[in-house]
Amino acid sequence: MAEQLIREGEILRLEQLSLGYNKTIYSNINAGALVSEMIGVVGANGTGKSTLLRSISGILPYRSGKIELFGKRIEKYKGSTLASVISFVPSQSPRARNFSLEDMLATSCYSRTNWIGNITRKDQLVIQESIAKVGLEGYEKRDISTLSDGEFQRAAIARSLAQDSRIILLDEPTAFLDIANKIVITKLLRNICNNEHKAIIFSTHDLQQAVKMCDRIWIMGHDRFFDGTPDELMEKGAFEHMFKDSSLKFDKSLFTFV
Repeated sequence: MAEQLIREGEILRLEQLSLGYNKTIYSNINAGALVSEMIGVVGANGTGKSTLLRSISGILPYRSGKIELFGKRIEKYKGSTLASVISFVPSQSPRARNFSLEDMLATSCYSRTNWIGNITRKDQLVIQESIAKVGLEGYEKRDISTLSDGEFQRAAIARSLAQDSRIILLDEPTAFLDIANKIVITKLLRNICNNEHKAIIFSTHDLQQAVKMCDRIWIMGHDRFFDGTPDELMEKGAFEHMFKDSSLKFDKSLFTFV
């Protein structure tokens, strides 16, 4: 039985989840997410953070255990229905040339289009609203290959908003950004959580930002998995489990290792 009790109102639940391809790379993951909850996934390189997010999204199969979305096993969802429940933003999305920002967001409406792929007037409005929410008004006709890294990351998040899924997963959304854009993107995700009532789960190496901005943190430690609020995790010394055979110590006042 999972160590963590199921919380009322959970829209995502992971139970005894094991990840891997030909062999298990991480196991015994027990966690959950609520509506309007922002969760940071942290851990050393190679622990399986990206694999976890891709497994939750349905992109990758998992080895064993259970993934439930709104109380239903992920395997029971059809592709079009799953797209309305969960979306995934990779760390580096491909940039096609001669492809406008509007075109990029239109591709996220595929699960709602007719048999010839036409989007509705309602979807056109959703696209415009999504662009405005990430602060890219006036960029609608811009070729996405000309966007800066920060602008393109906001565009990728807008695409996820246009998909209108209840849960948004992001793999290292600030990995290739400067300090200013890291803060902009993290605050944008926080605002989406609060105002759009979506659960947002993202992997990151920026532990300070995760501790400051997230409601909960999932730690993929070298010897076990932890799920809790930043305060709960600091109180139980969970961050000390992030690295194997390391002399680094977690400083509770600085929210980082020293």
